[in-house]
Amino acid sequence: MFPSREAAEEWLKAHRPELQRFGRSALALSASQRADAEQALRILAEHGVTLTEAARAYHERTKLLKRSVTFQTLRDELIAAKRADGKSEKYLIDLRSRLTAFGRTFDARQAAAIEAREIDDWLRELGQSAVNRMNFRRVLHLTFEFARMRGYVAENAVAKTAKVKAETCSPGILTPEEVQALLNAADASLRPSLALSAFAGVRDAEIDRLNWDKVDLESGYLRIDSSIAKTASNRLIKMSENLKAWLAPYAQAEGRVRPDKGVRQLQQEAREKGAQALRDLGIKAGGLAKWPPNALRHSFASYRYAQVGEPATVAEECGHSVQVLKAHYRELVSREQAQRWFGVFPPASI
Repeated sequence: MFPSREAAEEWLKAHRPELQRFGRSALALSASQRADAEQALRILAEHGVTLTEAARAYHERTKLLKRSVTFQTLRDELIAAKRADGKSEKYLIDLRSRLTAFGRTFDARQAAAIEAREIDDWLRELGQSAVNRMNFRRVLHLTFEFARMRGYVAENAVAKTAKVKAETCSPGILTPEEVQALLNAADASLRPSLALSAFAGVRDAEIDRLNWDKVDLESGYLRIDSSIAKTASNRLIKMSENLKAWLAPYAQAEGRVRPDKGVRQLQQEAREKGAQALRDLGIKAGGLAKWPPNALRHSFASYRYAQVGEPATVAEECGHSVQVLKAHYRELVSREQAQRWFGVFPPASI
């Protein structure tokens, strides 16, 4: 609509070349092409999308699918990249296991064609604990972010899936009697690594890569280098007297602190023998019989917090935040119990 005939004629004059050009282009279309365009416009009208917008979207989607890869190729590339980054074998085994499980459904699919709703449904149908589902989602988020960075997908579909919140509960810890029985029963090759977890809070994955040259009994300090630490930062831990006593008989100038093979079997045997030794004395062995996750590290954090009362000190030793320490380890044990924990020394018979 125009305010006057003159305004309308002025607009027509300015736009006549463009109108003529489009008119000639339309006349160049075949009858079938014009019919196809009319049908496409009718379909798109419901969505308020132009034919050009639809064509561009299709074009971009097709280009993405052409440069994308199957999920099987994606997971193989990710594992190879993480191996090249120096990730531990334990980490790689967990990564491969979770991606293989997802791949049983999606291996043959193009990564760019896997939708958030499909991933969400798959995670819900796992039928596993909230923690395990969270771990699967974490691995898949890592995988699709890797795909996005490589240009295989336009966006990380996992970011649109539902998050599940695991119920928070106090960490399971051992009693001083239980750790004494565990260390007494453990094979000699395993005692140093168990002691380092129990009395210095060293993570299991860190112990896998820890060498004896980082354990300085003379100075009394243990060094966790950034190359093996989960947080990629250096930690210097002052060793307790009982820890030094457990390490001294086995200390070496070099070599791994923990044996390379048979660790799980040795740990299971130590727990079973330790539990039986306590039962023979008429003492309950709940922690050894039903082993809590990360029991030794959680025990260290709890008893050490009670011992020093300084969250910043313990957080630095454990390699995590003060907030985490306060949220999970405050007031779990008393100072007297902490004294007993760090008073666990090797018996003369060992």
